[in-house]
Amino acid sequence: MFVQRGKRLLVMAAVAVALPFSLPAVATAATGPIELGIVPGTNDTSVTAIGDRGQLIGQSCANSPHSHSCVAVKWDKAGRVTRLEPLPGGFAEAKAVNATGMIVGTSNLRAVRWALDGSITQLSSPPGGSTSEATGISSTGVVVGSGKAGDDRQRGLRWDSSGNVTVLAAPPLEGAYYASAITRDGRFIAGRLYGTDGSTRVLRWDATGAVTMLGPAAVQSWFRDLNASGELVGDTVINDRHTAVKWTADGTMIQLGGPDSYGTSVLALNGSGVSVGRGYVATPAGSLDVAVRWAADGTMTRLSDLNGQAEDIDGQGRIVGRAGNAALWDANGVKTDLGTLPGGGFSRAQLIGLDGTIAGGAVTAGGDWHAVYWPAR
Repeated sequence: MFVQRGKRLLVMAAVAVALPFSLPAVATAATGPIELGIVPGTNDTSVTAIGDRGQLIGQSCANSPHSHSCVAVKWDKAGRVTRLEPLPGGFAEAKAVNATGMIVGTSNLRAVRWALDGSITQLSSPPGGSTSEATGISSTGVVVGSGKAGDDRQRGLRWDSSGNVTVLAAPPLEGAYYASAITRDGRFIAGRLYGTDGSTRVLRWDATGAVTMLGPAAVQSWFRDLNASGELVGDTVINDRHTAVKWTADGTMIQLGGPDSYGTSVLALNGSGVSVGRGYVATPAGSLDVAVRWAADGTMTRLSDLNGQAEDIDGQGRIVGRAGNAALWDANGVKTDLGTLPGGGFSRAQLIGLDGTIAGGAVTAGGDWHAVYWPAR
């Protein structure tokens, strides 16, 4: 579902950097995280996606000095864990969940979908296809991902709600291309291209199926997030520096401001065009990261001291990430420390759902990394 407008001139607008004289005030510390359930026989868990109603999916892994194995899982509102069964004789990864709780991912190198009752369906491949993966799902059940057709070339794929597969339009530059995300309403799809010229580009398809290729020629660009208006954020290379950028609905590229001459990286975007991520500042110990927010016009506000990163933002402008440990910032930039597990150490907030549920991870008293959540407030 991206627009096929071919190559276009990308205008890199210089953006003013707004650095407050002091960081926003810190609110009273919140109640600490709640540990999510773990599959017996495993010791590490992590959340990969959060649905509109607070549904959580991820993986539960058994890690030892000599082995590593994981199973796909989902958690209910009480934090109880359920294993998502793979295709016969294989493994599975859960990648995305939609508003109804339908989950998509990969099992045995094939794109799959799990229904609400946990039953798994293998999604069809293009004629002669060998492998596939599902990476995004809309509220209406449209799935996107990628796979190989009979000629063994990687292509972006779209499955309708009945599971019928369509190969997405190819970009104007040859190479392997993938679909990574779809908007809730299914109007826009975003992905990436590994071009035969050695560059990596960002792709966007619109509701007609036409594709637009974004990013400067002959450099690497990475897709991070997409909103319902068709705006995208990602990173690219400008003047040999890793730089956060936003592409507007018409394809114009805006450079997002940074805290100093070091690089920036953007991680998430909301429906109002506000984005979040990290910037780097020079210190006697070297370059360290700080959490930052960019307004719709690219103007930056610094949210944290050193050792910080903003990882997700919701429609109300609430931001989650880390500032030492897991943190929540309100729309005014006031920070709440989200705490750690009892007897544990570091914590990190990674996702905030439409209902306000926050998910992330934390170190347990035993030193393992476990998925955690903070209920909607």
